[in-house]
Parts: sequence; C-alpha cells; structure tokens
Amino acid sequence: MKKKYCILLRSAFLLTALFAVGACGKVNDEASLINNTGQHSANWVILHGTSAAVSTSSCTQCHGADLTGGISKVGCFSTSQSSFSGFVCHATSPAVDTGCKSCHGTPPDGTTTPNRAGAHGTHLALTSVTCTSCHQGAGFGTVNHAKGNATVSPPDTLKAKTVTTFGFDAASDKCSGIICHGGQTTPSWSTGSINVETDCLKCHELGTAPQAPQYNSFYSGQLSLSANPLVNLHKLHLSKNIPSTTTAVFCTNCHNATILDTQHFAGLTTPTFEATAASSIGGSGTLINNYVPYTSSAPSGSCTSSCHSVINDNPRYWVSP
Repeated sequence: MKKKYCILLRSAFLLTALFAVGACGKVNDEASLINNTGQHSANWVILHGTSAAVSTSSCTQCHGADLTGGISKVGCFSTSQSSFSGFVCHATSPAVDTGCKSCHGTPPDGTTTPNRAGAHGTHLALTSVTCTSCHQGAGFGTVNHAKGNATVSPPDTLKAKTVTTFGFDAASDKCSGIICHGGQTTPSWSTGSINVETDCLKCHELGTAPQAPQYNSFYSGQLSLSANPLVNLHKLHLSKNIPSTTTAVFCTNCHNATILDTQHFAGLTTPTFEATAASSIGGSGTLINNYVPYTSSAPSGSCTSSCHSVINDNPRYWVSP
C-alpha cells in the first residue's frame, strides 16, 4: 500500500510540473505572446518594448510579478537571455518604469552608464538639440543602443567648418570638431561647464575673415592705420583695457548677456546665426549707450559708449570712413 501511495504521489507531482510548463508552452489566452513551441517570436528582445509599454500583465504571467524569472526562470533584465548582441539591458527593473526610463532618466540623471547625467540636461534643454543630435544610429533596437559611450556618433551635419578630429573621445570625456562649440574641444562632459556671460572664447575664436576659420568666428569692422592697415576692430578692442581701469575689454561689454541667454542657442546645430550679432549690442550690463547698426554705406555702424566718453570721442564708427 505504501509503495502504491508513493507512485500516485510521484504521478501527481509530474502532472503538476507538466501543467506549469504547459502554461507557457502553447498559445493560449494566458500567454498569447509565445508560439506553440513555448518560445517568443524571433527578434523578441527588440519587439517586446511595444507590448510592455501597453501592459506588463502578459509578461508577469510567466516571468513573475517582478519580472525576475517566475515559472519561466528567465528574467527580463540584466540576464544573458535578455541580452542584445551580447549587451545586457535594463539596469533597473522595467517593472519600476517602462520605456526609456527603465534604463535611464530622460534626460539621464545618474552617475553611471546607462544613466550618466553629465551635460545631458543642459543640452536637451536647448530647442535645437535632441538625443539623435549626438546618438545617430543608436535608437532602441540597434546594437549601438546598448553600448553606452560607444553610441556617441554625431552626424556629419554637426561638423564644424574646419575640423581636425570629429566626435566624442571617451578617454578624455570631450568632443571636438562640433559646430555647436565652434569646432573647439569642449569641456569635460562629466565635470565641465560653460558660462555664457564669461566663456565666449570657449566656442568663438577670432577670425581672419568673415566665417573663417569657423562659421561663428568673430570678424567685423576694419580700421585703416598707416602702420597696420585693415586692423580688425574686434581684435583691437579685445587687446585694450576699459579706459581708466586695468580691466580688459570683453565681449559682454558690448554684447548684452541677457539677450544672448534667450537668443543664442536656438540654432547651434546650423552654420547660420539664429539672431544677428548687432541685435545683442547695447542695453543693461553693457558699456554701450547707443548703437547704430552697420550698413554698406560709409561711414556707418556708430556707437556711443562710456569707454569713448572718457576721451570725449563719441560717437565712434565701427567701420572707419
């Protein structure tokens, strides 16, 4: 009798096990996302996001309420079975957040990949910048998407006018040859910063002619001097001190920082200025009292400033007659 009881007990256990496996082994109402062999469709790692975004209820039936395995014994994140081309996904459980937030914030706001904040917030706050501005060909479902830093691949449309190297260098944590930064090497992505009111020269360099060497190089105004004809007036001003002081003349002494804050960043990804430089001259915080924009007629482009009032020499023409 005892032997017969043991046989019946083993049979019941086997039937229970077969029933559990069968729950995800054929197409039915409880597991409609698998085929009749108990497998998800080909390319499911790429395709699953759409279903999960609608509801994870069909996922939890086999993978457990926390999606760490359940009766299928296969977790939905950070496991070899859920990897894509060798790269595991979902640093945190997708049960917490779906979509992009299952791996990183939007913008990323953490300290480690794939949720490394860096300068993401600053860049994505600009109207002209999106994720694909820098992460070309790295959208969801691509091999590059899972590679972290290796996905930084800006399109050629972001190349500066003159380029030696182009793109992001993970070792130095900096970009180079990017049009948005005037072709200059950027500050560190993780720790660097740019102050619009004081760091003009981190993106703009003195030009040798209009839009040379970079699209945003500053060059305008020529003063004819017998010793050195055609002196660029930008260069001349930046080599001087504010009269009666030891403070060097700087860009924001003429260009209104408040206006730059609101207008300066709308067209960073194109060679065209989003607003004319002249539109930012004068106003609160500058040394310009009155400015008349330059025209093709000479003399033209005059300004009245506190600098020149010291030597009783107002107005001055930006381009000499």
